[in-house]
Amino acid sequence: MKLSITTCLLVFCGLIGFTGCKKETATPVTPTAAPSSEEGGHVHADGTVHAAHGGHAAGPHDGTVVDWGGGKYHVEFTVDHDKQQSTVYILGSDEKSPVPIDAESIDLSINDPVMQVSLKAAPLDSDPAGKASRFVGNHKSLGVVQEYAGTIVGVIDGTPYSGDFTEEAHGAHGHSHGPDDALVWEGETREHAGLKIQLGHHGKQLHAGEEVEPAVSIVRDGKPVDDAKVFNALVSADGQTVLAKEVATVYEPTTDDEPAHYAQGALAIPNGVSKVILRFRIVPAGADPVTFDVPVTVE
Repeated sequence: MKLSITTCLLVFCGLIGFTGCKKETATPVTPTAAPSSEEGGHVHADGTVHAAHGGHAAGPHDGTVVDWGGGKYHVEFTVDHDKQQSTVYILGSDEKSPVPIDAESIDLSINDPVMQVSLKAAPLDSDPAGKASRFVGNHKSLGVVQEYAGTIVGVIDGTPYSGDFTEEAHGAHGHSHGPDDALVWEGETREHAGLKIQLGHHGKQLHAGEEVEPAVSIVRDGKPVDDAKVFNALVSADGQTVLAKEVATVYEPTTDDEPAHYAQGALAIPNGVSKVILRFRIVPAGADPVTFDVPVTVE
């Protein structure tokens, strides 16, 4: 492969001398024409192609897709918290088809927690020799279960490309529940650090082989708390085996039908079980985390 992002930027810094160097402003070896306004991106005066912001459907690997400049290229961000690993796919204008590029690595920057990750080329079986449409890298902070935001930077044929992304929980927009998916609170109200916490799920009946959507209500002094971080997982009835790994939830404000609560972290219930435990991990702002287990019956 010809160039990595690091090689390109070092060459650029040497050329401009004392004028300074930033990763986002590397002069391309082969300039490209500026994309039109219809294409959505823009080219800086120095030639860097930077993606425009805008909504995109989930990618072919269920990741977050953003334009990588001008609409010709897109990148799909995915993360495996268990492996502390991020995988980024290079896609075409259709936001689906893999596009192998001639690069040894691309750079991933995460805003919170702050980290810089070099993603190395990991070609798909279908990628031609010397090119890759998949890039993989590890960082211990990627084990933090949350939605990430950051920037992905790479070089294609000497031209630097940059795209800003923000993960969103599935169903974060237009989320609603039907009459058969009502809120059900399990057990007594819990208390922790001055908070009153109710734990439960959507749906009056839970079925093996289907999903359960846990729910959490957090109130302080009679008012809903919207600044906590809430995660849920599914474990076996004996509490020893993780059946569905931990996922983050989303805060839903009060509506005419439901009180404010955290939800949208659906978990798949395995077939052949009659009881499971909903495990909630709650991280209040300015207070110690707490974990609660809630056993539920499955039909």
